[in-house]
Amino acid sequence: MKKTIGVVTSTYPNYSGSEAIEGISKAGFKYIELASAPAYFEHMPRPENGVNREIVDSVLKECADHGLTLQCITGHTRMMKEDTVKNIMKVLDFANLAGVNFVTTDTGEIKGKEDEKKFYADIKEIADYAKDKDVTVCLEMHGNWCNNGKIGSEIIKTINHPNIKLNYDTSNVIMYGNARPEEDLQYALPYMGYVHLKESGNGKFGEWNFPALGEGVLDFDKIFDMLKQFDGPGSVEIEFDGVERSLEEINDAVRKSYIFLKDRGLIE
Repeated sequence: MKKTIGVVTSTYPNYSGSEAIEGISKAGFKYIELASAPAYFEHMPRPENGVNREIVDSVLKECADHGLTLQCITGHTRMMKEDTVKNIMKVLDFANLAGVNFVTTDTGEIKGKEDEKKFYADIKEIADYAKDKDVTVCLEMHGNWCNNGKIGSEIIKTINHPNIKLNYDTSNVIMYGNARPEEDLQYALPYMGYVHLKESGNGKFGEWNFPALGEGVLDFDKIFDMLKQFDGPGSVEIEFDGVERSLEEINDAVRKSYIFLKDRGLIE
């Protein structure tokens, strides 16, 4: 069961895209998910500020120069915000020009029925545009609403569009959804387009603790066995405990995660 598993650059929150690309490459990974999340992670030119062939080619060249294939874009322009639809469409434009078939984002904070109504209207417009661009938008487990596989699967069924799927995050379901992935993943599997492989340091609801793979409490052998039913790509994500880490410490955690996956035959 070998998959195209890379690293999402949100793993490097206080460092540049170039530093993230270099670290991920040196660890041994061959795939990358670049983050474009205004005010959080800007590891590539922000699509909402403009998209053209020159910009896209420069990003692809930097990845290729380090032996990396860009397979996904984290396009957290945030649903439920002003200009959400327009901004996510720009991310989809970038993905289309780059030949990238997956964009991850989240539903935003849904606080009531009116928010749900707006979300479903917006996501329909985004979904149709994504279909035209040959991109699948994958909604991450995040926040107070779409926060575990059971709930996420119902949201995807309601959207009922082939270009909107789930990005299952193996630790966000604990952090936000109070669910264990070893039990919860089964609900999401038929509706997934992407997966974030993230460790939980202590398995506690509401606690930010995401170390290198293998240094926490998740039963990844069981998770990987379940993921045999999933044929899509994924990314490792490491966010530690909220305390800023040095570039050396992040690179070391990325290397450890690579070895963890390689030892289990999941990557070359």
